[in-house]
Amino acid sequence: MKRIYSILLLLTLAWGVQAQIAGPVKTVVRESDNSQTTTVGTPDASPDACYIWQGPHIVSDPHQPVITVHPIQDTETYTVKRISPNGVEEDLTLVIVEDQAIIVSITPKYGCYAQGDNISVSDFDIVTSPAGYQDRVTCSPATAQNNVLASASNMQVTFSLEVNGHTDQKTQNILVINPDLDASEGVSYNIGNLAKSINEGSAFVKKISDIEKKVNNIPFIKKWAPCDWQLDLNVTPANIQTRNKCCSDHTRNEVLVVNMPSASVGGSFSCRFPFYGIPHVASADVLLNLGLALGFGPVSGEISPNTTCCTLCIPASLTFTVAGGVGASIGGDLIQADLMLQGTATAGCQWCPVGGTTFSCSVGGKVSVVGQVQLISIISASIEYPLFTYQLY
Repeated sequence: MKRIYSILLLLTLAWGVQAQIAGPVKTVVRESDNSQTTTVGTPDASPDACYIWQGPHIVSDPHQPVITVHPIQDTETYTVKRISPNGVEEDLTLVIVEDQAIIVSITPKYGCYAQGDNISVSDFDIVTSPAGYQDRVTCSPATAQNNVLASASNMQVTFSLEVNGHTDQKTQNILVINPDLDASEGVSYNIGNLAKSINEGSAFVKKISDIEKKVNNIPFIKKWAPCDWQLDLNVTPANIQTRNKCCSDHTRNEVLVVNMPSASVGGSFSCRFPFYGIPHVASADVLLNLGLALGFGPVSGEISPNTTCCTLCIPASLTFTVAGGVGASIGGDLIQADLMLQGTATAGCQWCPVGGTTFSCSVGGKVSVVGQVQLISIISASIEYPLFTYQLY
C-alpha cells in the first residue's frame, strides 16, 4: 500500500489540478489465468470532444471517453487527452492489480427468517475490497434452520469470496423463528386483551346489546309494545397459544394461534300488540316471537397486531326465526282468517380481531303477515302484508 500512496503523490505533484476525465484509481484482483479487466475514464455527453488514450494494455477503442483495459503489471498508468472547443485537456489514472480480495463487511437486510426459508447473498449488503466483487460472494447453508428447542434462535451463516485461488470468509448471525414452538416471551398487553375478548365473547355481547336497542326502536314496537328481551350467550373458549412469527416482510412479530370450535350469541323477544291496515281485516292482535342469533366459527388461524404479518377474519352467520300468530277481528265482509307471521333476513358479517376488535355486519329483512281470508261472498283472498322492515346494521 505504501507503493500506491507514493505513486498517487507523484501523480498529484506532476499534474496538479487537472480536468477529471481519466476517472479515479481502479483496483482489480488478479485472476488465476491473468484475465482481469476493468474500465477507466468518465462518461461524456459532449458530442464535439475527441479522445486519445495511451497505456500498456488497452483492449477497446482508445477514442472513447470510457475504455476497457487488461492490466498485467502490479501498477499501470493510463493517460488521456481530450480535444474539444474548450481546448486540449490531459489527465491520467492508475490501475492497480492486487493478489487477493477480502470481505470487508456484511449487513443483513432483514430482521428474521422463518424455519425453512431460503437464504441468499442478495439478502445482505456486502462490501468487498477491492470494491465490485460482492457478486462473487457465496453463502452457506442456503436454508434457515432453528436446531434448538426455542421459538427464536440465532443461526450462523458463512460467506466466502474466492479470487485467484485465495478464499476469504466471514460469518454473520441471523435470527431464525420456529413458528411451531410457543414463545418464551410473555404475551404483550394488546394481545392479552385480544385473547380475553375472544374467550369471554365481550365483543359479541356488546353487538347483541346494540341489536336489542335497535329492535326496540323499530317504530311500531316503540309505540305499541315494549318487548320482553332475553339474551343467550354461548361461547366455547378458544384455545390460544402465543407464538413468534417471522412475517412475509422478514419482520419479527408475536402472534396468537387461535383454535375456536364455535361461538354463538343472540337474543329473543316476544311482543303482543294491536295492528291495523291488513286488507279485509278491521284490526288484528299480533303475538310476535322473534329470535336472532349470530354464529361464529369454527375457525383456526393466526392473529397479529401487525396486519402485514397475519390476519384472522371470522365470518358470521345469521339465524332469524319468527313465530307467533295473528288474531283477526271478525266483522264487515270477513268470515274467517287464517293468518301467520313470516320473516326473512339477510346478513353479511365479519369479525376481524386485528390491531383491536373490529366488527362489520349488515343485517336486515322484514316480517309480514301472510295467509288466507274467507269473505262473505264465499271468495277467498291471499294476504301478504308487510308488518315491518328492519335494518339493524
